[in-house]
Amino acid sequence: MVYIHPEECIDCEACVPECPVEAIFHEDNLPSEWTDYTALNAELASQCPVITEQKESMESEGNCAAANG
Repeated sequence: MVYIHPEECIDCEACVPECPVEAIFHEDNLPSEWTDYTALNAELASQCPVITEQKESMESEGNCAAANG
């Protein structure tokens, strides 16, 4: 799971079309049923390392189970 830190985000929305499950929204477009998760996202994002480089997608590995080891 990936979390977006609200203080680190620059609101460029580059991540929105990249999400394979369409789970990323700009805060102005967040559906009302997901607003309760905003605080949880901020809390968990602060506990995760910042991603600084692009990695190969698990789908391109051919098998997600194999990629998870």
